[in-house]
Amino acid sequence: MGSSSRPKNDVVKQPCKASDNPHFFKVVSARALKEQKLEIPRKFVREYGVKAFATNQICLKVAADGRKWNVRLTKTNDGTRVWFHDDGWQMFVEFYSVGLEYFLVFKYERQSSSFYVVIFDRTATEIEYPMKIIICIDDAEEKVKKETNISQEKETLDSKIGKVNFGAVELMDNKKKLRSTTTSQREKAMANATAFQSMTINPSFLCKMSPSHIHRSLNVPKRFVEMHIEKSMESILQVSDGRTWEGSCCFYMNKRMKKRAELASSWRKFKKDNNLKVGDFCVFEMIGKSSTRISFKVEIFRAS
Repeated sequence: MGSSSRPKNDVVKQPCKASDNPHFFKVVSARALKEQKLEIPRKFVREYGVKAFATNQICLKVAADGRKWNVRLTKTNDGTRVWFHDDGWQMFVEFYSVGLEYFLVFKYERQSSSFYVVIFDRTATEIEYPMKIIICIDDAEEKVKKETNISQEKETLDSKIGKVNFGAVELMDNKKKLRSTTTSQREKAMANATAFQSMTINPSFLCKMSPSHIHRSLNVPKRFVEMHIEKSMESILQVSDGRTWEGSCCFYMNKRMKKRAELASSWRKFKKDNNLKVGDFCVFEMIGKSSTRISFKVEIFRAS
């Protein structure tokens, strides 16, 4: 009768342990798209900002396609507000066609101080993450490109190049093949170039050197132009040892009113200085872009 026992339906509330890998989400607003930056929730900054945003750059990882994006951070003087900003963020937005009211989920990875990102569109459905490999074979107007979509299962980002499925990439043979270049050498160059291009962090395209590339200009693949080039601008080509070649990237509309772009002056000296040959492969990774200039890092794979 005078029992002090606790009622059976009484619930004892205990605090839950915070996640080792905390999440936050953001709905993309018109302002974020216009200003080309996305603010990180202030509560998240207060609780995790000391370690998460200790530097002025962060890595965004998309597990679905294995890509990594180095994004610059903008902060207020007191560090209470932080934004994803600058070219790295805008490249991310453009590459995945992130639009108004898209829903982005970020998971903080403490060990690497990076974020995994999942992207949902306006239908509240996760987007598809096709890996785009753009291969330029010849610069004849309608034969310059072949695009291959490589669908990958979601996997960890520490996959090595050896796991890339080369069989998913199909290449059109150029009618003019150098007799001195064996099939095995060509296949090895193609496989290495394709593997490298599939692992690039930034938007990129791959081009197989044809006689017209060696003797004339280089046409940028149509798909890349549609996504990243809107007008003529300065161009910079850079190789791994730091050497650079400056010139122009010429934008124009062809007779069918299709967007086209080509590397001219910078390309002429670049191909000569690097002794490019027919059958070689070049991977062009866009490492910077402003309103007046576009920069590519070029990796060369020799076929002989």
